[in-house]
Amino acid sequence: MTTIVASGNPIVAGARVQGRLRRFTTPDDVIAVLDEGDDAATELVALVADAGATFLAPIEADLAGIICRAGDIESHLAIISRDFGIAALMNVSFSADEPADGALVEIDTDAGTLAVVDESPPDS
Repeated sequence: MTTIVASGNPIVAGARVQGRLRRFTTPDDVIAVLDEGDDAATELVALVADAGATFLAPIEADLAGIICRAGDIESHLAIISRDFGIAALMNVSFSADEPADGALVEIDTDAGTLAVVDESPPDS
């Protein structure tokens, strides 16, 4: 059962993707993903505070999805999501507690929602 926890402005219409949520606040967070291996970013939904987070550049094209607390259709990550066809929500507001890192989440760009599919991290 999925629980909708946030809504936002969708950037790429018609996308529904699932991935493990991971917060990115500094370039060190990106380096940690790069250290995990070549395909580590493909299963991640990145949660960032600002859509101008250019430090995601090394992994942007590989992400399953992007969630931004602030940003609009002309922001850096919105442009990247359109160029690479990545499901993204901008200007997201959470209606419930934010999911923990590692939670399986789903972005639905037709509905403009973020839902939690499974709160358990993959190692549980």
